[in-house]
Amino acid sequence: MRIAIVTDYYYPHLGGITEHVHGQATELTRRGHDVTVVTGRVLRPPPVVDGDVRPEEDVPFEVVRVGAALPAYGNASQTYHVVDPLLRRKLRRIFEERRVDVVHVHSPYSPILPMLGVLAAPRGAVRVGTFHSVFPRSLGLDLTAPLVRRVIDRLDGRIVVSEACIGSLAPYFPHAYTVIPNGIDDRHFSPDADPLPELRDGRLTILFLGRFDPRNGLDTMIRAFAEVRRRTGPDAVRLAVVGDGPLRGRYERMVPPEIAADVHWAGRVNHNRPRYYASADIHCTPCQRASFGMVLLEAMSCGRPVVASRISGFQLLMEHGRQGLMISPAESVERFAEGLMYLIDRPEERERMGREGRRTAVTEYAWSRIAERLEAHYLDLLEREPAR
Repeated sequence: MRIAIVTDYYYPHLGGITEHVHGQATELTRRGHDVTVVTGRVLRPPPVVDGDVRPEEDVPFEVVRVGAALPAYGNASQTYHVVDPLLRRKLRRIFEERRVDVVHVHSPYSPILPMLGVLAAPRGAVRVGTFHSVFPRSLGLDLTAPLVRRVIDRLDGRIVVSEACIGSLAPYFPHAYTVIPNGIDDRHFSPDADPLPELRDGRLTILFLGRFDPRNGLDTMIRAFAEVRRRTGPDAVRLAVVGDGPLRGRYERMVPPEIAADVHWAGRVNHNRPRYYASADIHCTPCQRASFGMVLLEAMSCGRPVVASRISGFQLLMEHGRQGLMISPAESVERFAEGLMYLIDRPEERERMGREGRRTAVTEYAWSRIAERLEAHYLDLLEREPAR
């Protein structure tokens, strides 16, 4: 098949959708399909400490850049929107020149590139959309949903990365949805990754990894670590923070001066993330809203136990007491501190949960399995339309 993947998010932007698109395109190419990723140009790429943003020449598929990817803010997170006055015409030409069979759009309700990707798809191709977000009802959505519905109605296939997404979508777009989750490159995110020497000096390491968006709960993480540090005393435990964002200064000021030396600010990391997971004893994410939880899956694939919020997207990925511990409510500093102390005091539990997490990642979420499901979904849609 000839497949075009349309997305606002791709490298050098880092995040869950970027990782999904890259894994999807890589594995579908490995399975013999011709894949083109259509995305925007990030005008000011964010700095990455390991210097690897995976340029186009290093991937086995085609990447076509159209328009400018402009940063914005929505749903308590940083977003990007690709804009270009000739965007629809350019998309039509890209699709027609490559004679695509499938146009797969990520976040098809998002203006402008994803929506135009649906509208510009040629008559002979099936249109597939993947929905990644969990979001609350809002006046803005109430007003714009009738217009967006005209785009969503044109999709032949509607995929959600977890059932948690359906509750947000159903009031506005009452369709049938197919659940096909995010995948993981279990060969890259592996327990065999080389730990970082500076984080393996005998102290126990708690890892927080993610963008510095308010919904990701870094403030809760810092306060919970301060309580853990008070209970364990000096030279016993550290917090490694991997990520960056405009709010970094605010979060750094939240760290009490007496424990500042125990917090390692790593910056934004791309390809070397498995090394940070391998260097950690526990991965912790007090996230308040997520449809799936890619950082959980990455940690699990690297064989690390997790302490995570009991939110809908995470509960569909892990079980309390099996791959880690689930904490409720997500803002509870005291309960996160208790969960962390439970695992700090029980190294055998950390080992057991890490093994369970790795087993779950490999057997249920490896990209080889997820791509097989996507491929079957495409073929089913194509077979429903004899003219295609």
